[in-house]
Amino acid sequence: MRTSAAFCVLLLCGLFGALIGFAFSVQPVGQQSGLRVVNVDTGLEYTAIQAAIDAPETLDRHVIRVDSGVYRERVFVNKSLSLVGQDRSSTVIDGYGGTVVSVKSSGVEIRDFTIRNGTFGILVDHADNAKIIGNLVSSGSYGIRLYHSKNAQVFDNRVSEFRFFGIDVDSSGNSTLRNNSMVANRYNFGVDGNLLSDFLNDIDVSNTVNGKPVRYLINQRDLVIDSSAFEDIGYLGLVNSTNIRVEDLYVRDNKQGLLFAFVANSSIVGVEAVDNWNGVYVAHSKNVSVSWCTTNYNFDYGIKFFNSSRSAAISNNADNNGWAGIGLFKSPGSLLDRNEANFNSYNLHIVYTNNSYVTRNNASGLAADKPGSYSIAVYYSHKNLIYRNAFATNLLYVESKNGSRFPPKNRWDDGGEGNYWLYYGGWDRNYDGIGDTAYPVGEENVDSFPLMGRFRDFVVLFEGRLYGISVVSNSTISRFEFSPDTGNVSLTAIGRNGTLGFCRIAVPNALVQGLQNESLGFVFGDLQPILMANWTDVRNHYWYFYYVHSASPVSEGSDLWPIVLAIGVSAALVSAGLVLFVVFRRRRTRSK
Repeated sequence: MRTSAAFCVLLLCGLFGALIGFAFSVQPVGQQSGLRVVNVDTGLEYTAIQAAIDAPETLDRHVIRVDSGVYRERVFVNKSLSLVGQDRSSTVIDGYGGTVVSVKSSGVEIRDFTIRNGTFGILVDHADNAKIIGNLVSSGSYGIRLYHSKNAQVFDNRVSEFRFFGIDVDSSGNSTLRNNSMVANRYNFGVDGNLLSDFLNDIDVSNTVNGKPVRYLINQRDLVIDSSAFEDIGYLGLVNSTNIRVEDLYVRDNKQGLLFAFVANSSIVGVEAVDNWNGVYVAHSKNVSVSWCTTNYNFDYGIKFFNSSRSAAISNNADNNGWAGIGLFKSPGSLLDRNEANFNSYNLHIVYTNNSYVTRNNASGLAADKPGSYSIAVYYSHKNLIYRNAFATNLLYVESKNGSRFPPKNRWDDGGEGNYWLYYGGWDRNYDGIGDTAYPVGEENVDSFPLMGRFRDFVVLFEGRLYGISVVSNSTISRFEFSPDTGNVSLTAIGRNGTLGFCRIAVPNALVQGLQNESLGFVFGDLQPILMANWTDVRNHYWYFYYVHSASPVSEGSDLWPIVLAIGVSAALVSAGLVLFVVFRRRRTRSK
């Protein structure tokens, strides 16, 4: 009896499960709801959209009309059909997590539907002449994507609340976009490709991102774009243009915060591009500079140059991006100079790029939440000069090509100065700010002159000319000032209290020779530096100071004047090896 009862229970459970499975199996075709799909050309009716498409009677250029209702199915269109919903607010295709509408045939029209809950809302893949018109597309990973699908018409769609891209036009040239509204998508809009024809699309300001117009400009010349020219910018792209200057804009929440494609002799200055897929994306261009921009918290790259020769990234901040701070891909003859690129997976990323300069960048900050991160990665790139940068020693990565015995050959010093490696263990016994032993960099690469501290340079004005004064120090150097009247250099050197610090200062000989008595003074806040060495070469005069970091810089009203060391640097004193120290102390002020 117990056996038969158990068997009955199992049988009932099995039947109940089968009924549930049957219910879910028929739900996509809508039979339980009495939904109706009609092939207008044959007059035949179906209970599911896919059934109407797959029917042998359905031929190319037929029109399938879909009555209002919720169709829980994933639609695959492999015929040149028109799918037309009765009303876009009430005719719903719910993809329950997959690609809701996949278009694989040319000449397909998708009109007047609500399309929701899909990895892709509408994916047009290698299918030309598509028409995507009047749809509400929401809730999923990707909204509308054109992929290798030319001559599309994307009109009057609202695309919202996607975890990744809203509308993505990839390698789909000669397409027209009108009156599309993209709202609250993670990355609302973007255009990409490899050929100029991929970027030649008709996209006007009737398209909006979060209520602001998309500005997609083609064939522009001698144009300045700033907040006064374009007060509101939902998206900005420049294509096939020359002598463009973009400055002082705030761009976010798109596939590219700012796109330059096939652009020449142009500049991007002072742009803030955050929370995009790529902050600033320069592709298939030449002689484009990006300077003084803030490109943080982008998913992929802060600044990315792709196939763009003679590119330059100067004095930008590219921190906390998902993949890389600044990347050079197939962009020879380029320059990365004085950038802050920290806390990315790759702070600097150099791939298939030769004959470029990477100098004076700080890429030493590594993200604690990215254990595989690198200060710099160099892949298949040769003949680059990489020096005066700050790197984290133990996370450099240089890869050979295809396991070759011939790794990338690059120069990691200029013959006199190399890079600062955060955990370099060598000594500097002659007090010149350069390590006594070389630092190995990957296979068969070496930094012969590793710096003992970060390199920084400052520009000063003296008698109508600009001079660069460079500093190598293990302190944080700030408040750097030069007084032409007194001939004094003042600076603040900050480090952990009680630790030993050093500062090597290089001043051009031409500046020193122009000073009265050829003498120069130094003010180090409340520190008491000791001059360990000074020397000259054909370009500069050098001073090497040693000190102990204090808790805080000197404050107003302190009893002690900053120590001033006036060092005579006349030719006679230098040749004699003499150094004159003049120390001034402030007398204590008596209270009244």
